[in-house]
Amino acid sequence: MDENPFIKFKNIYVIPTFHSRIEFAKLVRTALFKVFPDIIAVELPNNMQDEVMEAIERLPFLSLIGYADTLNPKKLNFIPIDPGDSIIEGIRIGLEHNIPIEFIDLSVSEYLPPSFKFPDDYAINQIGLQKFYLQISKHFTEEFKDKKDKLKDKTNLEDFLKNQENFDKEYDYTEKDILREKYMAAHLLKMAPLYHRILLIIGMAHWESVKYYLDNPKKVRDVELDLIPHKYVKIYNINGSDARFLLGELPYHTYKWLKFREKFSKEKLENIETPEEVYKILHSYNKIEHIRKILLKSKYEYEEEYKEFVDLHKLKTLFQYSRNLSLSEQRLLPNLYQLLIASKNIIDDDYAWKVMEKATKYPYDDESDNYETLKMNIEGGYDPSGRYIKLRRYHPYGYGKEKNLPLKEKSQEKYPGEWREKWEEGKDYTVSWPPEDILEEDYFAFIRKKAIKNLKNQRIKIEEFKSSLMDGIAIKETIRNWAFKKKIYVQNIQQIQGKTDTIIVIFDKDDGEIEKYPYKLTWWAEHERESDMAFYSTNPGDYVIGPGITHVEVGGLLSIFPALFLRSIFDPHMDYEYKDTKNKADRLLKAAIIYSKERYIAYVANKPPRKYFYSLAGIKNRELVYIPIDNFSKDSLRTIKHIHILAGRDKRKIAHNYIFLD
Repeated sequence: MDENPFIKFKNIYVIPTFHSRIEFAKLVRTALFKVFPDIIAVELPNNMQDEVMEAIERLPFLSLIGYADTLNPKKLNFIPIDPGDSIIEGIRIGLEHNIPIEFIDLSVSEYLPPSFKFPDDYAINQIGLQKFYLQISKHFTEEFKDKKDKLKDKTNLEDFLKNQENFDKEYDYTEKDILREKYMAAHLLKMAPLYHRILLIIGMAHWESVKYYLDNPKKVRDVELDLIPHKYVKIYNINGSDARFLLGELPYHTYKWLKFREKFSKEKLENIETPEEVYKILHSYNKIEHIRKILLKSKYEYEEEYKEFVDLHKLKTLFQYSRNLSLSEQRLLPNLYQLLIASKNIIDDDYAWKVMEKATKYPYDDESDNYETLKMNIEGGYDPSGRYIKLRRYHPYGYGKEKNLPLKEKSQEKYPGEWREKWEEGKDYTVSWPPEDILEEDYFAFIRKKAIKNLKNQRIKIEEFKSSLMDGIAIKETIRNWAFKKKIYVQNIQQIQGKTDTIIVIFDKDDGEIEKYPYKLTWWAEHERESDMAFYSTNPGDYVIGPGITHVEVGGLLSIFPALFLRSIFDPHMDYEYKDTKNKADRLLKAAIIYSKERYIAYVANKPPRKYFYSLAGIKNRELVYIPIDNFSKDSLRTIKHIHILAGRDKRKIAHNYIFLD
């Protein structure tokens, strides 16, 4: 692998780049210590140098420079000030190390190049810039060489510069590219004799054409390089919440790149003695490691909030699935869409939201109001007056059109603490959410049916066939004995007298020294299709997911259907009735025995109840039917283990914006 982070042409050290990609920004930092340039030339227009410098000075706050040749534009060309962009990195390095910076590009209005989808630039780490560029340049040669060759001599840079304000001729993007390439070559030809080493950072699509004009300087006449300023040039502030619409990388990658630059600052690098140590540091930034951290940190937050453990097998499958998704689209690393698809399919939507929040979080926001904030989406933005402005990107490179994210959109707080304020206002008037109630009642009905089915299976007697088939042939028993006894066996199913109206589900007895489920509540049915319910859970308000909407994890619950207006079994004045219980789970079970109207009581838990409760049930002519909780899938149990509580009936109108049921 060629480790040179540049392509040398005479005294020009070129980094042909994809814009807004951190791998190329890494090359720029490495080139600084290999080239020690006298000047840094960048592919940006020199009539916007002041605005670009000003926007770079405000980093890590994000900026977008919009410009147009009209004072009241409806469409803007824009230059994103992306900290992960190689050109921005080159300018920052020049400012930090007092190296002169030259903006050499031509600014053209209404410039809208097509978007190209290129290979994952992460490959540079393995094959080096030289081989990477060789493969990519073949694409440009095949796609654009013939058209450019026909227009090279017909497109006149001198005429364009003389008539910038009132030129009537329409140029397509190829002609504008030729104008730009001629202009950059003319700029470099003037610089070449003046400097010993020039570091050039230029778009990969342009370098071959610029090199052609450098080899043939007669095709570029001596021209004045001063450009007419645009009539409208403005620096917009971009909030961190909109970072993914501006940045070319995941905002988490860009944040880590900023932290990397901060850690290995100019002063830190200057104190290192050997070049090898410098290059080792520069190559220590690794996006694979950051993707791993996104998934792992999301796992820890998901487990803390939802109390659902993501085991190593699921985690391994998640890594493999996201890798395979990226390879299927000819990428080495997964993008945001692929990470979310993998997270959603391997674990669930709640985990995918954690990944989304972690991957797209950019923690820097400018609250000074020194710049107007542009609220962004994929195609454009809204200025503070509410005017929509369509954005035309300045750079032509795309990495695949952003697909609609596979998650329902989540609303955001209007201001920090808004949702908790709404919860505190109405927390004394809690209600459930009816669509979730329906799912819970369906699951309770499923448990009741399963209890009766298990009871019937326990009461099937297998007998030798004599004179009656009874309830049918016992196929398994007959096959098992046929070879030796040549006898047929039949089933005698004993009839079950009674039904199940009461169920108890215990996820955690919570009898440790530290109480994990301190909240206790009895909920009464609002209509005839609901059951009375009592449960203990985590405290409402620990995880507020919407205005006055909170998520809780249930430790244990009791459901009685049809409803009978269950007494508040956790109230202190009821303690005398439950003095023989040891914990909250026992209290639910005794309440089930006391208030049940039918003979059978379903008890779902990790372990069967104490023998005492079997005796207590027998006294009241009740029978406990124990079902191990492992008989139910963890995913299905989430229906009743994770529920939502609303602070007032008025929250039911908006709950669908914050609670997403599968």
